[in-house]
This record gives sequence, structure tokens and C-alpha cells, in this order.
Amino acid sequence: MENNVSIILVTYNRANELEVLLKKIKVYNWNYLNFVIVDNCSTDHTPELLRQFSGILQLDILRANSNIGHGAGLALALELLLTNPIHPEYVVFLEDDSIPSKSLVEILVRQIDQSPYDLLAPLGSINKVGKRHVVKPLDKSIQEVDFVVFDGAILSFKVVKNIGIPEEDWFMMVDDYEYCFRIKKAGFRIGVVENDFHEVLHLGDGSGFTKSSLWRGYYTERNYVLFVKKHFTLITFADFIFFFTKRVLACIPAPDRSLRIGLKFMGLWHGLLNKKGMTLDPITIRFIS
Repeated sequence: MENNVSIILVTYNRANELEVLLKKIKVYNWNYLNFVIVDNCSTDHTPELLRQFSGILQLDILRANSNIGHGAGLALALELLLTNPIHPEYVVFLEDDSIPSKSLVEILVRQIDQSPYDLLAPLGSINKVGKRHVVKPLDKSIQEVDFVVFDGAILSFKVVKNIGIPEEDWFMMVDDYEYCFRIKKAGFRIGVVENDFHEVLHLGDGSGFTKSSLWRGYYTERNYVLFVKKHFTLITFADFIFFFTKRVLACIPAPDRSLRIGLKFMGLWHGLLNKKGMTLDPITIRFIS
């Protein structure tokens, strides 16, 4: 059943976690059409690990010249699949900090085959102006939503052929939101369904007053401005204003509130200036000229 499926995974400096995942997939003996791994220029032993598994798992390895971000990594992989003479029917997205079960791909294909949906994922939201209602079904039924996270998701490849690939130059944040927006705008359907066969660890979670949430906060504002400029309506504009205000106010209790709020306003400004790519170094939290 899986041989009409391509698998995509973007990784960056998580060799230990990636090794656990690849060893499991080796045991599972999945029968996929393609397994594309995008290495975002990792500086740990990820390249050596991928070379070790390339023959065993028949990987298509793409190594970026720099850390281009998750969305751009997905775009790189999907572009490769588009240029291949044989296209998959479905694409399954994995993350380097999640552990799939042996039955993951088989179940995802069965779920999407038996439904009118074009993108299925375990977690998503219904979006209204100034509101995000998170949807996580617990009864195996599928609920239609506006946005989903791509970890453990399955996408009909006809969507990619119709609307193209995700944004390639937004580095991180909002690129998945923008892609879902385009999917819905093109008339395709997005749904969420219970997924208890995929352990999501979210090691890169940027919640709380952490260093990760500093740079994520900057890129969220910058890329949300880019999103509004690309898909401008009074609704998208009002939605941004509401959430920008809410996110700024949420920084007030932080011990480094001045830095956090300053980065958010700088993100807004850089979005207005149409700055793209990696403009803030996530490690040093310094702007790149």
C-alpha cells in the first residue's frame, strides 16, 4: 500500500534523534516510492549518519548550503518530487523529533483514501479573525479545519501539482500557515483526525520565555507581515493586528520584555521592508547584515 507514497523529512543538528528514527524505519521495512531527507547544513554528524543509511533505506539526500529553515526544506524536497518522472499519489511528512509507528503510513493512506480530504493531520485549528480554535479529535472522526501542523500529516500530491511548493525564503514560522491558506483557497479540503500511532516530541518547541521563543517571535511577526502583503484582505489585516497586539502584551511578564518586544517590532518593520531569508541568527540573536 505504501509504494505510491513519498516520505519527506527535514533535519538540522539532531543526529542522535534522527538515528533512532532511521533505525526504526529500517526495521519497519516500509515500501515507499521515495524517501527524501533534506539536511539543512547540519554541523553535527548528521551527514555521516545519512551516508550510512543512504543505501540501506534508499534515501534521496538533499543538503542545503546553509540553514534555510523548515519550510524551505520542504519546498526543496517537493520540488525534487515534482521533477521526478514518476509522481507519488501521496506525501507523508515526518519530523526528526517524532517517532512513527510501523503502521503510520498504512493508516494515513487508508484514512485519506476513504475521505474527501486532501490533507490530513493529527492537529490543526479553525481560524477566525482574532481567534484560533485548536482541534484535536479523539474519536477517529475527521473534522474540517483551516490549518494543520505537518508533523505526521499526509498530503495528496495533486495539491502540490496545483498550487506549487511552500514559501522558500521565509526561513522559519508562518510558512505552514501560508501553505494551508493556499490549499484552502484553491478549493482543497484540510482535516484533522486522531493519531495515536505517532509520538510527537516537539524538541524545538518555542513556547515560554526561552531563547527559542525570542527568534521565533521575530520571525513570526516578520513572516506574518509578508503573509498579509501576499494575501491582503481586511480580514487578514485585522487578524494580524489583533494577534500582534496580543503577542506583544504576552511579553510584558518576561524578564527580558524589552528585548522580546523590540524583536517583535523589528520583525514587523522588516516584513514591511520585504526582508526575507535568515535575517536574525537563532544562535546569537543578532541581525545578519
